Amino acid sequence: MNTFLFGHKPNSADSFVLAFIVTIMGPHNTCIFPSSPTLPCLMPYDDPMNDVINLLTPFFIVQGKFTASMPPLVSTGIVNVTYNSSSFSSSDKSLWVCERITRFQRFSKGVFFGENPLNYTLSMFILQASLVCLFSSSFQYLLNPIGASTFVPQVLAGFITGHSVLGNIRIFGKWISTTKPFYVCETISLFGTMLFLFLVGVKIDPHMVMKTGRKTWAIAFCSCTFPFLLNIFSVFVLRRLWNPESDIYESIFFISVFLSSGSFHVTASFLEDLKLLNSEVGRLSISLSLLNAAVSAMWQTVITRMLSAEVKKHNNSVTWSTIFLFSLTSFIFFVLRPIMFWMIRKTPRGTPIREAYIISIFLMVLGCSFIGEVFGEHFMVGPVIMGLAVPDGPPLGSALVEKLETFVTTVLMPLFYFSSGVKCNISLIDGHSFAIVQPVALFSFVGRVLGTMLPSMWCNMSLIDSLSVGLITSSQGINHLLYLQSCLYFRIITEQTYAQMMVSLVWLTLVATPIVKFLYDPSKSYLSLSKRNIEHAPPNAVLPLIACMHFEENTLPIINVLEMSHSTTSSPVCLYALHLIQLKGRSAPFLKVHQENTMSTSLHSSQSENIISAFKSYQNQNMGSVMVKLFTSLSPYETMHDEICTLAADKRVCMLITPFHMQWISGEVAQCANPIRKLNRKLLKTAPCSVGILVERGNLVWNNPLYGVFFYSVGVVFIEGSDDREALTYAMRMADHPNVRVTVIRLLEPCDRSTNSISGDADSDLVLKFKDNYIQIKRHDYREEIVRDGVEMINFIRTLESCYDLVLVGRCHENKSSLFNGLGDWHEYPELGSIGDMLVSPDSAFDGSVLVVQQQRSIGIARNDFHQDSSINSKQSNFAPPV
Repeated sequence: MNTFLFGHKPNSADSFVLAFIVTIMGPHNTCIFPSSPTLPCLMPYDDPMNDVINLLTPFFIVQGKFTASMPPLVSTGIVNVTYNSSSFSSSDKSLWVCERITRFQRFSKGVFFGENPLNYTLSMFILQASLVCLFSSSFQYLLNPIGASTFVPQVLAGFITGHSVLGNIRIFGKWISTTKPFYVCETISLFGTMLFLFLVGVKIDPHMVMKTGRKTWAIAFCSCTFPFLLNIFSVFVLRRLWNPESDIYESIFFISVFLSSGSFHVTASFLEDLKLLNSEVGRLSISLSLLNAAVSAMWQTVITRMLSAEVKKHNNSVTWSTIFLFSLTSFIFFVLRPIMFWMIRKTPRGTPIREAYIISIFLMVLGCSFIGEVFGEHFMVGPVIMGLAVPDGPPLGSALVEKLETFVTTVLMPLFYFSSGVKCNISLIDGHSFAIVQPVALFSFVGRVLGTMLPSMWCNMSLIDSLSVGLITSSQGINHLLYLQSCLYFRIITEQTYAQMMVSLVWLTLVATPIVKFLYDPSKSYLSLSKRNIEHAPPNAVLPLIACMHFEENTLPIINVLEMSHSTTSSPVCLYALHLIQLKGRSAPFLKVHQENTMSTSLHSSQSENIISAFKSYQNQNMGSVMVKLFTSLSPYETMHDEICTLAADKRVCMLITPFHMQWISGEVAQCANPIRKLNRKLLKTAPCSVGILVERGNLVWNNPLYGVFFYSVGVVFIEGSDDREALTYAMRMADHPNVRVTVIRLLEPCDRSTNSISGDADSDLVLKFKDNYIQIKRHDYREEIVRDGVEMINFIRTLESCYDLVLVGRCHENKSSLFNGLGDWHEYPELGSIGDMLVSPDSAFDGSVLVVQQQRSIGIARNDFHQDSSINSKQSNFAPPV
């Protein structure tokens, strides 16, 4: 049977009469109009030689597998279109789509000219794209409280705008799901998906596969094999319980293959949505998903090719296709990849990649896609391989991601989900098939979770962490959707099975997300029962510190603070210098350990070269009293605090020092980075040790003890509380330095002067200790100031201007008196506390540096160190042990 679908119902308003004469071999022909019931066209005619369609309209096209020739328009207005009847037969059940075309079909003149814009392709495409973006944003807002990944709202938007919901409503279905605009939308969405998968390949580091350990490989193998075997068993049981003659059983094997597969990008996106990329669970999930995806992609491709209907007709297609795939991969990696490295070498350090190089790579992607399509490969195979060949990270990989990612993910990809939703018709699902497919989906999901969870527990992971890894690696995403569409295209699965699997994609991912968000808290992994701060650190012992740097300008202030910390051979300072770089051009976070006496030539290390050189030089000048361990971390700002806190917990440091988000040059604000400010706030909440925020206003470099300045003036503002004690303790260590002069100023209320001078509480004891040990040294000083209210507090702060090179203050104070009345309402930077905020405010003329100190807040359960395998555990397990 051949079915002919007409885009317009013939009526008087159309001003044309359609005479359709078709001669083919077959019992039936059917005409379908969108606003009319199925009408009989013309009874079969016995003469196969008369294959003529007479169209009484100037332009008319028939889409199908047969060829057509359209002669010029004759004066009578009749066009004869002749088709080759040998190109189709009565056994072909294809749907022939007939659409009316006018000269201005794509563009509408507007309602003022009496035209309906919804009858035109461009207007309909814009409407479809707008609806998809609107629904996906709405679902994202509604599902955000439970932490749903971005995949679920976009698929739901495709459901809503497809045949399942709006398509069934007459007024919407007439315009939204019409044929011409849908094909335009689908073509653009496939182009966007091609670019999206290219970017996915760019973000993947293939070398990660070689760096994983045997236990990671074992867990990945179990997570693939266990759900597949469980699915085969469930299919066998279902065949015994229900009638095996249903068409659903022809697709059940591919359902098992589909549900047992993994995806690196899906896992990375899932972790990014949950802000777990830098957690220990996140790192393990990334490694497992990369191995899982590599194995799954190979046997999915082989099974799909060998069992598809088209392949069965051409026995040699698999062999030739494999040869071509190998040739294409070799050409990309041995010809195009060296060209990319040549582009990188031609780009001066610190400068962006040239636009000509970006365009050249874009043309390479299109060329690989076209060549693959010509030789029978899927048009997305070439771009994926091309993406894997692009060097990840800066300058090339990050530039490609920066220029393409936003437009592709926010504009083009929602169209792909729309086209997927249009193909999904939930009304096709019946109870029998639902009772078969959904249990298989559930068994596969449980199998993947158990297949990951059990071997992880065998590797000494906790139950919560193992369950979280299993749920994360079992998440579904766009790669699974592409596999479904490929199976539907090759007729491996039916439309009903496709709809079933789309439903399972949504509910399985929607269930897994809130469970992981509820169960796993990465901050619990670096809590400690011990006190890790300077106040409680043992005297004459190693002082471990972490210094974070975002830019090269942060290096010298950190070295100056390190110099003032008075490191000696009896009480050395061990500094873990961590250069933080925003993650661009790759999916997985990266942590580089710089070994002593070696200089890496990688692109990531080149960004840290000056920082590494500065710290190595300082260590060489203070050999035996200063030990510096150097690291470079590439992470997204949203999860960068996990990287820092994990390192702090592993190294058992007493304090981490991080730069303020603003930088001054000549008294003027030169740079303000809000992501760094958010990072500092997270560190204050989650750090397993004391935190110091260093504000550099430009003078710390000029009055540098390393350059021969006799005294370096340090001031300490002391009120009361644990933060003030931490600041004073650190200042007491600085007071031992022969070139540092420390002045402690204690602020008191009038009623507290007599009580605070008496020993008995921790604050007074520490002040008394400073007076006993350091006041006899003439260069140090201690004084008390009476402050009655907030106005006098502000006046006191102004007296500090131009008096000190560095001021240490506590962030929070336990005093509930009137000292700070009204000041909290005027805070611009709450992360600096009241005193620190006044010192760095625009109204302040203070031109020194400020170190705002917060004593350790997070004290809890002991950490669960998972150090059984370097490929599974935290990447910090490869660091040198604390000195």
